[in-house]
This record gives sequence, structure tokens and C-alpha cells, in this order.
Amino acid sequence: MAVFYKAVKIKTPLSKNGKTEMYYPRVANRRKESLRDIAERISDMSSFNRSDVIGVLEAFTQLIPQLLKDNSSVELGDLGTFSLHISAEGVDSEELVTRHRIKKSTIAFRPGKRVKQDIARVDYRKIPKK
Repeated sequence: MAVFYKAVKIKTPLSKNGKTEMYYPRVANRRKESLRDIAERISDMSSFNRSDVIGVLEAFTQLIPQLLKDNSSVELGDLGTFSLHISAEGVDSEELVTRHRIKKSTIAFRPGKRVKQDIARVDYRKIPKK
């Protein structure tokens, strides 16, 4: 398994060396794995059939937002934790902090220790220029 990357020119107005554009690696050529693709893989590596796995994953997909809206963080063992975060307008006093100041909610994912360790051992490969 490898993660492919390419060089991308990015404008850097605050560069230390005065250059306005520099090249950075960016992940490229990602494949998308659908819920059904993942269910098939899980089925192949377990005793569960694909339909049962799809059913569990679909229920899981519906449950996560419900738990987050119920003010819960969702801890998934070695996988990691989902939590809800909010962005808001700052105000001068505590009394002015109301729900009306909240601009948006976002879902954050913090990977678990095992996932972090696995990702730290990624094999990176540069996509050759055409």
C-alpha cells in the first residue's frame, strides 16, 4: 500500500526567504471507497455476510449524528473519536454569549492511537511527471 503525491505550487505571502510561490507535496490519485465497497471487504475478512455488514454500517451512519446532537462524543476504540465543535462570534461579556452567536457546527474526528501509528508508517510515492 502506498499514498501517491504530486508537487503543487502554492502562493506563500509570508515565506521566510521572500519567495511568493513554493512547491509542496499533496496527496493525489485517491480512490473513493463506498460503503458497499467497505462492507464487501469486511465481509471477506469476517464471518458476516455483506448484507448484514451494510445494515450495520447504515445504522451506524444514522446513529453518529444523533449521538453528536445529544451532546455526546462517540468513542470507537482504536479507530478514534467523533465530536461536535462550534464556531461563534466573539463578544465582550459572558452575558452576551447566546446560541444566536453560534455560526456553525462541525464534526471533528480524532484518530485513535493505533490508527495514528498505522498512518505514521505510510509509504509515500511521487507521481512521475508525464
